[in-house]
Amino acid sequence: MSRIFITGVTGFIGGDVLHGLTQALASSSIVALVRNQSQATAVAGRFPTVTPLIGDLDSSAEIQRAASDADVILNLASSSHVSSAKAIAEGLSQSQRKNPTWIQIAGGSMLSISEIESKTFGQPGSKIYNDFQGISEIHDILAASPKRAVDHLVRGLPSRNPHVRTAIVYGPLIYGKGRGPVNQRSIQIPDLAKVALQHGRGVHVGRGFNTWSTIHIADLTNLFVRLVIEASRTSNMQLWNENGVFFAEAGKICFGDISKKISAYAHSQGYIKSPEVIEIDAATADRLTPHGSVIWGTNAQYQAIRAREVLGWLPKAHGIEDEIQRAVLSEAVMLNPRLAEKLV
Repeated sequence: MSRIFITGVTGFIGGDVLHGLTQALASSSIVALVRNQSQATAVAGRFPTVTPLIGDLDSSAEIQRAASDADVILNLASSSHVSSAKAIAEGLSQSQRKNPTWIQIAGGSMLSISEIESKTFGQPGSKIYNDFQGISEIHDILAASPKRAVDHLVRGLPSRNPHVRTAIVYGPLIYGKGRGPVNQRSIQIPDLAKVALQHGRGVHVGRGFNTWSTIHIADLTNLFVRLVIEASRTSNMQLWNENGVFFAEAGKICFGDISKKISAYAHSQGYIKSPEVIEIDAATADRLTPHGSVIWGTNAQYQAIRAREVLGWLPKAHGIEDEIQRAVLSEAVMLNPRLAEKLV
């Protein structure tokens, strides 16, 4: 029986992954970090076989103990919280488990570092990365990015503790309704829809020509679950450590097109008076949503080759066109609950 320790279960990604784990690995022992008793009750009520561990990302002693007891650690709460990552690393250094495995979430904006530094937003990008033939290029980007402290900690751990295996999953634009116990809402598309509904017209950053790869949350969860399952089998080193860099995508879309589709659909439903989409600058985007200039205004295009080739992973969920309509309806209901009968 595998022992799994997971963080971030009240969040969008972590909550959906917890759902996937309980469905696919019912016999596993799962410990989930939660901040308080209210969250513990919510998690246990939805997933009664899961054991809540009360603490936050600064609860280093608790995280260290849980990591040392686990066969697999899924750190899905944060990609930038250094002290919690150090606690996981310390726990793994004390682990008596055979080949304990650390699977870490990270953001696709790692591919946008040059745009972020130059404050070049809304421009087209032609570069498409891949995590298989092009993995050395990904390592070069990370090596030149000292601020990615958690990534560096994960990547460097196996050289200090050879019995430990690691993998990092870089998420793109993630869409779909989550199946977790608390937050079931993503950020990029829902926030764009909310802005359009509140201000009466859609927005894009700069010219809106920038593009991100996309994935449905259920397909991303399937990738995490497959990695957890592989962690209990004979080690395939195409999955771990230096090779343990995973992208997840089912296509790509330009942000200007997202905003046009949001406005067109909101207008067709009578939620806004005009399908117009306007240009906003980076500062305005950041006021409308945290890091809006980055999550709406940069390029992050890649191909998920490794998961397809090594894990046999394939995305199966509905495309982003359906999601744009669902997101508009969902945000409209949050702003006006009387519209709930329209939500599908």
